[in-house]
Amino acid sequence: MRKVNMEKNLSLWYEQPASKWEEALPVGNGRLGAMVMGGVSREVIYLNEDSIWSGKPTDRINKDARNYLDEIRKLIRQGRIPEAEKLSLMALSGTPNSERSYETAGEFILEFDGVTDYKNYKRELNLETGCALVSYEADGIKYTREFIASFPDQIMAYHLKAEVGKLNFTARLDRCHNRLDEVWAETDEIGFRVESGTGIPFAVRVKARVTDGEVFTIGEHLVVKDASEVLLLIDIRTEFYCGDYDYTCGNARAYLKNDSLNSEDKAGSVINNVDYAAKKSWSDIFADHVSEFRRGFGTLSLRLGDDIVDRQCLPTDKRLQALKNGEKDPDLFALYFQYGRYLLFSSSRGKCLPANLQGIWNNSMTPPWDSKFTININAEMNYWIAESGNLSECHMPFFYFLKRVCDNGKKTAKEMYGCRGSVAHHNSDIYADTAPQDHYIPATFWVMGEAWMATHIWEHYLYTGDRDFLRNYFEIMSECVDFFEDFLIENELGELVTSPSVSPENVYIMEDGTRGCLCEGATMDIEILMELLNGYIDACEVLGVNDKAVGKVRKILERLPEIKIGKYGQIQEWLEDYDELEPGHRHISHLYGVYPGSSISYEKTPELMDAARVTLERRLANGGGHTGWSRAWIIGLWAHFLEGEKVYENLEALLCQGTFDNLMDNHPYGAGAVFQIDGNLGASAAILEMLVQCRDGYVKLLPALPKEFSEGSISGVCLRGGFELSMEWKDMKVTNWEITRRKSGNDHMTNDAGSKDERFSNTSNAGKGLTELTLLVNGEEQVLKL
Repeated sequence: MRKVNMEKNLSLWYEQPASKWEEALPVGNGRLGAMVMGGVSREVIYLNEDSIWSGKPTDRINKDARNYLDEIRKLIRQGRIPEAEKLSLMALSGTPNSERSYETAGEFILEFDGVTDYKNYKRELNLETGCALVSYEADGIKYTREFIASFPDQIMAYHLKAEVGKLNFTARLDRCHNRLDEVWAETDEIGFRVESGTGIPFAVRVKARVTDGEVFTIGEHLVVKDASEVLLLIDIRTEFYCGDYDYTCGNARAYLKNDSLNSEDKAGSVINNVDYAAKKSWSDIFADHVSEFRRGFGTLSLRLGDDIVDRQCLPTDKRLQALKNGEKDPDLFALYFQYGRYLLFSSSRGKCLPANLQGIWNNSMTPPWDSKFTININAEMNYWIAESGNLSECHMPFFYFLKRVCDNGKKTAKEMYGCRGSVAHHNSDIYADTAPQDHYIPATFWVMGEAWMATHIWEHYLYTGDRDFLRNYFEIMSECVDFFEDFLIENELGELVTSPSVSPENVYIMEDGTRGCLCEGATMDIEILMELLNGYIDACEVLGVNDKAVGKVRKILERLPEIKIGKYGQIQEWLEDYDELEPGHRHISHLYGVYPGSSISYEKTPELMDAARVTLERRLANGGGHTGWSRAWIIGLWAHFLEGEKVYENLEALLCQGTFDNLMDNHPYGAGAVFQIDGNLGASAAILEMLVQCRDGYVKLLPALPKEFSEGSISGVCLRGGFELSMEWKDMKVTNWEITRRKSGNDHMTNDAGSKDERFSNTSNAGKGLTELTLLVNGEEQVLKL
């Protein structure tokens, strides 16, 4: 297939500065992040570093948990739910009940002299270079600003230029008017240190280089006079990264300024990043950044529609408003898709923490839900796009974190439940805490968090075929299996069930009107266990693990309850056919088996698939999908129900009702709305599911294509087995396609006959490598030898 330039101009742009944080433009390199407002006379850049969190690590395991576990289980079995929940709040809740919260690093504020009137303003985020740009004219002079977060140099760089005139401004650092332990200003740099608070000590440093001008400091201000060009280099360092997640290694300012440490830390990265980068020119810093950025991010292209150029001539906020007014703009959805990939690439790269509820971007000391790692869907959803979206390396911070979760979860499993193995509940934080979070019955006492995370291990292997990775992370799967072998109990039918558990984060109503959350064997628990245990069996086959381990897991699978269909024809959310307190609840937990899981499908369980559709329709009929991440999940589900128009209907609703002008997810929260990244990332993953599905032995092309996207092309989609797909389509039919083996890069198969549905054989033999690709083309089966 002939490669084409599928995207004419991949950028968000605006004709005015941002008026609030939620309109600013994000940049990031995994560890460092910033939101650029683009103000003319006053610019505010909000700074973030992913390891700035409140508090120190602490043992939160409730000392009485194990002593009361049997009594709680007995109360649940007897249907005495309010008593079980009251006792659980006292005996199982973490002590203290809350984990740590993610915090902002602060603000970088610039005040420009003499700028009153300006014209030809443009603010842009270029997704091809990872650069936020501002340009305008004032008094006949053109000014430009470029802001990047460089991964190669591990700094953020802000380049300002006046084409004919001069730049005059002052700059300072702040942090929500919070007390700082030290502020310094020395010749060409400013900075501050925070050490005496309750969190991890850190420091922020800004260094200036000027051309044809001067730079000096007054008080805490950096002053630039009569410069034609300025380069500001920014770094933020915490003591969390001084060693292998050892936050106790020394003074943060020394770490930044290299006063007392060696030139390299234990991980081999340059500590003194600012001074190192200051030896380079802006053009070299920018070139190195763009080269790395394009190499990692520019792996996948998507075109939707045929009027791309006309639409791209409009500012992004006006395009979004036009969509709300009923106009069609397929390319805006393609841009939104790539923006989701960009957000993951910018917040989860290299040796950093995984993307949290806000990725890496946060302007608060007390963000919503503490901006933690919510592992009853949100953290996992962040990574649904990683493998198929050709960002597999972005998945690695999730796995680095999972190892730490597993280590801590062993203590939690033993001390809370008297079990072997490892367990985590519905939340975690920078310290990979695994004890229950909050006094919130609908979510707190749920033991499936680490298990869900562990299913990503097998998924990563299926896409990459990386046996070394699988061998390295197999222990986590094994620890999860050991925990459930001990934790599961027999119900009255002799089935193995979780207890206590909940169906996140819903409430049921018993026949006598009693409301409850705690239960035995919620349906989602069964589905996650099926995914985990089947993945474990397949991993054992790949790695040659002994048959005894496989045998015990098969016996657990055989004794799990069957997924049931309830009185409305729906998938039951609980083992009992309860009514829900909120029929339109944001969580659709019991449809995990449809997507992202694989236990329910038209190929394997058509009756359950029909019931799952009824479930989704009932949720939506009662107001479901009112949060960004929930709507994103719904889009993915409709894709697996093969309903293209429903996919578009919900995509359009997400952009029109749940998206800020900067295309960040607008999450309802109290009286206002906040940014939450999972809506963006989950929707990007769902768009790929609309175009390509790779599971249950099939590769399906255009399985749920809406008529609004009847023409388009895509390149670089990853398939299980180590392949990449490119294809073009017109009038709702594939016109040509190409599949390439990722490792060798030269094996490929092509088809120009208009195939619609290709079957991918041998998923059960994925560990041994694919030997053939079975295609279904116009009803005829073709087998291609690989």
